[in-house]
Amino acid sequence: MESIKHIPLPERGTKLTEEQAMKLAISEAYKGATRVSPNPLVGSVVLDAQGGFLACGHHEFYGGPHAEVNALKNLSSAELKDAHVFVTLEPCAHEGKTPSCAKMMAKLPLKKVTFGLIDPNPLVAGQGADILRNAGIDAEVFSSADPKEDREIKTLLEEVCEAFLWNFREKKVFVALKMASSLDGQVALRSGESQWITGPESREYVHYLRACYDAILVGKGTIDFDNPSLNVRHPEINKKNKVVVIDGEAELLHRFTDLKLAQIHAASDVFWCVAEDMKENVEKTLKTLSIAPQIIYVKTNVGGDLNLEDLLAQLHLKGLRSVMVEGGAFTASSFIDQGLVNRIYMFQAPIIMGSGGSRSWTETVRVPTMKDKIHVKNPRYLTFGSDFMITGTF
Repeated sequence: MESIKHIPLPERGTKLTEEQAMKLAISEAYKGATRVSPNPLVGSVVLDAQGGFLACGHHEFYGGPHAEVNALKNLSSAELKDAHVFVTLEPCAHEGKTPSCAKMMAKLPLKKVTFGLIDPNPLVAGQGADILRNAGIDAEVFSSADPKEDREIKTLLEEVCEAFLWNFREKKVFVALKMASSLDGQVALRSGESQWITGPESREYVHYLRACYDAILVGKGTIDFDNPSLNVRHPEINKKNKVVVIDGEAELLHRFTDLKLAQIHAASDVFWCVAEDMKENVEKTLKTLSIAPQIIYVKTNVGGDLNLEDLLAQLHLKGLRSVMVEGGAFTASSFIDQGLVNRIYMFQAPIIMGSGGSRSWTETVRVPTMKDKIHVKNPRYLTFGSDFMITGTF
């Protein structure tokens, strides 16, 4: 989830190309990033018959009006005569928490609807476009005559609702990885100390990112050393989040009530992941706790480590659709090594910690030859104060 720089809204009547209109719709979609899960981020832009800007809207929160409704709600039939609507995702065909956007639009005097992606939800998947066409409205997937613009915009369209697309296409939890390192790639001292590598501007952005995902995931080492709150502390966002803790042998479970996690989060919002063969011990420990997290029993690999694919599958069954892995070094490295990360946020601070007395975030990853190196796709770069961030997909 990348918080792109929002495109300023043009004045009413400003002529926009189709490429400009779709980019504006993508920019609008990101405004709902912290509130729409498990729904997709969607933005919409309306141009009049002459190609002039009329209005825009986005899906604001889960269960609320969709982007098309918000974009069209204050426009008259006269204004919408032969209008062209752009939307980042195919208008929905089904009735859910809200009415069908395609059926709503089919009743309007629109000339054309251009959507960025076909919705992978089988309840839509082309049916929204068919409803519009049957009403005499042109409906087509976005394309640009400029090959470079076409590739750029289609990449942006995939990225803006990447978690939703992954959920439906793969039926899996979307995994983001956030790490903060020194220039020489170190994320903590050997003692475990890591606060603070990056500056306050970067840390504020991380709290925005926390709000964009269903849960934050950390290993037991992070809990043991830092006793973190792992909540969302952003000046403009008020949101309760969920937390996932990997503690294969349930070593820290007996301390749960004394942790900041237990004091700040509802116990039902904390998922404690332990090995299946620890069930008997865990049940005994739970009887000693006044409040307890949700326990997730996970299969183990040869050697005793938790099977991370099974862990993610269990989280999916619990209703989580996206997680952001925040550490520590071994946890992050394990997710990378097993090819389970979809997106990375790599923050680097202008400091050197020295590999002799520090820990690398890829310490368990082994790349045998240069042809096997791991590529970050579609990288983008942002700066926060003195820090630098790269984000991209795998």
